[in-house]
Amino acid sequence: MSELLNRLFGLGPLSFGDPEVQFGFARPIPAWGWLLAAAAALGIAWWSYWRLQGSARWRVSLAGVRALTLLALLLVISGPQLVRPNERIEKDWVLILADRSASLTIADEERTAGEGGGRRTRDAALREAIERAWPSLARLGQERTVVWLGFDSGVYDLPVTEGGVSLGAPAGRRTSIGAAIDQALLRAAARPVSGVVVISDGRSLDDLSRAAQHRLQSERIPVFTFALGSADPVLDLALLRAEAPAMAFVNDSVPVGVEVERIGAGRAAARGRVELVDSLTGEVLDRQDLPEDPAAWADGRARLTLVSRPGTPGKMSWSVRIVPEIPDLIPENNATGVTLELVDRPLRVAYFDGYPRWEYRYLKNILLREQSITCVSMLLAANRQYIREGDIELDAIPRSSEDWAKFDVVIIGDVSASVFSREQLENLRDHISIRGGGLLWIGGPGATPGSWRDTPLADLLPFQISSRSTAPSDGRAGLRPLTEPAVMFPSPAATRLRLLELSDPESESGAQGGWPAFLSDPATGWNTLRYVQRIDASIVKPTAEVLAVAAPVSSVTDPLRAPPDSTPVLLSMRFGAGRVLYAATDEIWRWRFARGEALNERFWVPLLRLQGRDSLARSARPAVLEVSPRRPEAEQPARITVQLLDQSLVDLAPGSLTVRARRQGESGPPIELTLSPEGAPGPALPRGAARSYATVWTPSDPGRYRLDVADGLLVGLGLDVDVAAPDDELRRPEADHAFLARLSAFTGGQALSLSQVPSLADPGLLPKRELHIAGVPDVETLWDKPAVLALLLLLLCTEWIGRRIVRLS
Repeated sequence: MSELLNRLFGLGPLSFGDPEVQFGFARPIPAWGWLLAAAAALGIAWWSYWRLQGSARWRVSLAGVRALTLLALLLVISGPQLVRPNERIEKDWVLILADRSASLTIADEERTAGEGGGRRTRDAALREAIERAWPSLARLGQERTVVWLGFDSGVYDLPVTEGGVSLGAPAGRRTSIGAAIDQALLRAAARPVSGVVVISDGRSLDDLSRAAQHRLQSERIPVFTFALGSADPVLDLALLRAEAPAMAFVNDSVPVGVEVERIGAGRAAARGRVELVDSLTGEVLDRQDLPEDPAAWADGRARLTLVSRPGTPGKMSWSVRIVPEIPDLIPENNATGVTLELVDRPLRVAYFDGYPRWEYRYLKNILLREQSITCVSMLLAANRQYIREGDIELDAIPRSSEDWAKFDVVIIGDVSASVFSREQLENLRDHISIRGGGLLWIGGPGATPGSWRDTPLADLLPFQISSRSTAPSDGRAGLRPLTEPAVMFPSPAATRLRLLELSDPESESGAQGGWPAFLSDPATGWNTLRYVQRIDASIVKPTAEVLAVAAPVSSVTDPLRAPPDSTPVLLSMRFGAGRVLYAATDEIWRWRFARGEALNERFWVPLLRLQGRDSLARSARPAVLEVSPRRPEAEQPARITVQLLDQSLVDLAPGSLTVRARRQGESGPPIELTLSPEGAPGPALPRGAARSYATVWTPSDPGRYRLDVADGLLVGLGLDVDVAAPDDELRRPEADHAFLARLSAFTGGQALSLSQVPSLADPGLLPKRELHIAGVPDVETLWDKPAVLALLLLLLCTEWIGRRIVRLS
């Protein structure tokens, strides 16, 4: 029938029988209108024939033909036509964001028993979840427009094939979920979005922007999150810091300070050890066990010191590594490297005292006997007379900065400040603060520290002294001597610096942290110190560090623990580039009664070497280039300083210095930094001259940079700097499921587990947001076809012939 009608009307693309084609009218008439029209047509036709003469049957037939003709005319007037609607359906979008940052390499996902148990990486869990859910996700892709995006600090397209999605390796060093959602929404601008899916561990540097929050809420776009990683942090040991001195002496006990961080696992024991390894040979130079007691991890961190005695001069490359004895979350953050330079020359010491007390005699002999030390010892009297001993020729007390620069460490015993001129003391102060020299005070009952109160070296005492500080009868003075003998206890700071390790592991027992317990036991007898200056805690300077305390023998109940009324007896303080030590007793010589010189040497020599390393890093150099902090972070300000040590350079008074910074492995011009003079000139500096030049540098990217001073005065002065990433994914490995849950709750979505990924294809989960867009329909008119005209003519002719037959016309 449809084919017959198509031929009858001569129809083309739009034809009867096409399911997309509808029959309609250009001027549609409602059904009741057609009923009225039919009634009117029948009435008019009947009225036209009911009075005429003739057979009733013929009149009724002719009236019916006339009614059909009128209805056909009305049908033509209404405009019959075939219509094919041009409606377009735009599918709604589903944005799926898969985390591709480096934190997905962390293996803290627990496998179920059916999966074989054990742990898998977050990335493996993500891949397995997508693989299992791919049939459902493929069906979702047929019903909607699914956009797969990977993200770390930003988003990028992920290739999709029939068999799945190509995720690539998780290598991003930072994660910004807020920025990723922002960029994903921009890609779907002006599109119907039914939902955003985020599959991540929740670690993010940012939150949703205001613009993203507004669009998600105004368009009611839900965010569905699937959490990766363990909700309960798994124990991870991370090597945060390893610092070694820039330079040291051959056969010196070089300390390497190590800071280890533990994350997660509550109060579980952190079993393992830290090793110092020669990077060239692989030899383990030192090792130390990690504390298993969680209480020993202050703020989640443990601080250890490894020590090695290298015997070869030159540049050394060491590595520090954690060797865990328990499962560790991220092995990649368990190692780092340190470099240092070893110099084969003796430590140079100058010792000044006021009279030949016992401590002076034995310490002088230790310095003379120690082959790694060259020294000069001088007894100074108020009448400017002195007695000199030692293997360094010294005709007079050093006066200029260059004279003091010949010594790495200066020892000042119980000598009056009046034997030194103010110029000598000012230059000694500069030697300590600028050149990094060491100053060791050995107090006594005569002049130290009382006579140094109003001198240029008063600031180099690790405590405040007043005019009454040394009055023996003044209980408020703070430095009156103890009224009874005392014994010494090392502090945790000494243990951390590996100082006061006086025990001989091969022959002595009862050693705690290298300190022989018998030295703190009053029952030993010969170990008691008969003279100790009392230093009240209230006068100790904030930057001073207590290395040892002394306790009266009557208050000691446990030789392994210092009593509460102990007083500092050995203090350390940084002053500028140098280090100051103060010994509040001159009774260390008594320890030789039972052990010879061994205990005395192990007490004094490491202290002198500690101070000498700071001086060594700056000696024989015209200037020093430094960066603070030593390991800056990208996009964080760091201070670059050039200290002029050569007086001839200071006298030239350059207006500025230029430092060039270049990231290793990059081509192109370096970054030029201008260093300006800082600080007011000192009394020994001419007007307009400065010793220190500084600027602020903000490295843009992590990596190793080379800093070189570009000025001709300081050719060859440079420094390698390692810049760390401030937001390194592996520095904070724990997952943040709470952030994902808040994100879903804020947008009206849901926080789901990985096993529920197939539910994305369920009809009721994602809202239906597809758009139906109507276009201009295709129309084929029927009223103007020849068949319609022929029908009308047929009806008219039929009526006319009928009338002729019955003789009505």
